[in-house]
Amino acid sequence: MVTVAEGTAPAFGHVRPGPAPSARPMQNTTRHLCAAVYLNRAVCAAVIAEYLHDAHRAVVPSFGFDLEPVIRHALRARRLRIIRDALLLVVWTLLFVAAPWAAPALGAALVPAAVAARIRWRTLTWPWRIVLAGALAFPLLYLGGTLFVALFASASEAAHLVGSALGGEQDETLLPADHPGMVLMLALLAFAAVYFGHLALVYWTLSRELAPGAHGPGPDVLSDRVKTLLERIRAAQLGNVTLYSGDNPFLGAGSIRSDLSRMWSVVLELDRAGADPLTGEPGADPLSMEASGRPDPMTMHRRVQESVRAMRDEWPPTPDGTPPERGSWLPPNERVSGLNTGWHVVAPGLCEQRERPVGASDPRPYSGHPLIDATARLPFSLAGDEAVDALVRHPQGAVRCFQRITVGAQSQPVLRRDGSPLAPAADRDQTLTTFVYLAVEGRMLYGQFVAAVLPPVRPEFRVVDLLPAWSPPAVLWQVVRTGWRGSAEAVLLPLPRTVGSLWRLAVGALRAASGGDPTARTVHDYGARLSVRELVADTRMQDFLQLADVDKYARLIQRRVNEALLDYLGSECGVDVSAYRDQAGTILNQGVIMTGGRVDGQIAVSGEGSRIRQTQGVNP
Repeated sequence: MVTVAEGTAPAFGHVRPGPAPSARPMQNTTRHLCAAVYLNRAVCAAVIAEYLHDAHRAVVPSFGFDLEPVIRHALRARRLRIIRDALLLVVWTLLFVAAPWAAPALGAALVPAAVAARIRWRTLTWPWRIVLAGALAFPLLYLGGTLFVALFASASEAAHLVGSALGGEQDETLLPADHPGMVLMLALLAFAAVYFGHLALVYWTLSRELAPGAHGPGPDVLSDRVKTLLERIRAAQLGNVTLYSGDNPFLGAGSIRSDLSRMWSVVLELDRAGADPLTGEPGADPLSMEASGRPDPMTMHRRVQESVRAMRDEWPPTPDGTPPERGSWLPPNERVSGLNTGWHVVAPGLCEQRERPVGASDPRPYSGHPLIDATARLPFSLAGDEAVDALVRHPQGAVRCFQRITVGAQSQPVLRRDGSPLAPAADRDQTLTTFVYLAVEGRMLYGQFVAAVLPPVRPEFRVVDLLPAWSPPAVLWQVVRTGWRGSAEAVLLPLPRTVGSLWRLAVGALRAASGGDPTARTVHDYGARLSVRELVADTRMQDFLQLADVDKYARLIQRRVNEALLDYLGSECGVDVSAYRDQAGTILNQGVIMTGGRVDGQIAVSGEGSRIRQTQGVNP
């Protein structure tokens, strides 16, 4: 990194690589993400493309899971799919050689079956369902019936039947001497054995390696280049810097466009003095006081951090750092478990690196980018205290700093008065993250708060929690139940899928070998494009209690943040905070939830994102 002041220590750095991966137990979310790469082809391809094709791309911080095992299992899942597609291709080749009359008819019959499996029938109206079902059923029944009759016909008769069905004649010199039906039956059995056998192997792998209590780090990696990348990812995922491609600076915390997320802001004039609580007379102008008494954004963040951490800490913090009297300790059952605070530094991933002046009024030359390590040719993953302090005090920069407050899904165990357990802790898998941005500029305070919600992992990927209790027949039924929908497409498309997989392998290796030096370019996109956790998240909460927990902790954090700022600005800085209290009251009281019952008259809510929602309930 090139800095303006020579000899100064860099404000940004890299997280130190941790110890080599060990056989430590995997978190529940990690196991679910590993299962997703086996059960969903698109998720597997996205994970590999994001983290292994470009060695210079930024890594999104991981909250509540470990990214390295997910990548290791994604590589194995890809290998298994390539082997499956190659075996299906071998069966097609043998079928073409042994019974060329059957291969075109079978392929034609699989087309409508694959299309029908792709259609989301529940989203269509009944007229469209009837039209599409008829359009797909006719060729499927016609070709399928022809093949069924051909099973019991002689070679010559089968050729004529299939040739007539396809609109042509088959060359009888290429037909087997006898038993054409046996050839077709063996081919169908081979297709089913390869496809469902691969799926059975996947479920066997899930039950053995990803069941509750499974240990990491995952399958071995053969490539030295991938091992080096995994070492870097293992460290970078613990950082507090996010370079993002797209429009979401909070990548990994949840979609900012989701109905579950919310954003609000407050604005306050800092040059209005508050009234003395004893005399009622206005105090001195806060901005005319000494520097120590003026509103300071970094001090605001520290007050917010102390106030929020008091919800989790064993006792509220004191100015001298000593614990208070035992009576003021926060008992374990009242602590918000899973609450963590930290810094979140964000910047667009498209980084300008050409030489340019520092600013419009500062002609000193500056080259490179503050978040890019020109020596290692990698994005920095860690912002130090110096960088955080400077970013908080300069809110107009392209690099922004937020305070991150995360509440995970870990619940507390329920204990009796004697300390014996009544109910164990549970993991509900949703995460709430609040980002606090404070800007002091123009004699004003602007506070922005973004609450992003990450719903639980989709139910189909949580099957690893159920597999250990299933019997072999139950597992086989799961294989058939989940695999039949994609069977026609998989059997029909082994050639393009095999070619596509090999092509992506070649492109990835080529990009890794010919990436060059991105820091030598005037502009380069280092930004992260996706979060694996977001990629497999459900579109909504799975039950009401999860939604209620998110609302509960969002309101608790809102209150603590607002009260911490009000106390600091009003008590320590002498600022008139009446306007802030009015805005905070509107924010905290927005939204009404009514379960059953009836309300007569007008209902009104205020505040951005306010809504009225009525749900059906028992109302005897």
